[in-house]
Amino acid sequence: MSCYTKDCEDAIAALAEQENWLAPPMEITRVELRPWQQAVFWGLRAYIVVMLLVMGWGFYHNMNH
Repeated sequence: MSCYTKDCEDAIAALAEQENWLAPPMEITRVELRPWQQAVFWGLRAYIVVMLLVMGWGFYHNMNH
């Protein structure tokens, strides 16, 4: 037996209205980073590149032994 009835439909519609589910989503915009935040992200990128180089060097030397 199905639980879906007109009462369930009305309850769901009331809940959607109460929780504001039918409203369009907020607009998402880009955030302008501060210079120190940009420096941190560039530092992280450099760190990732260095770690990849170190791992590649380790794998290369391990394959030769």
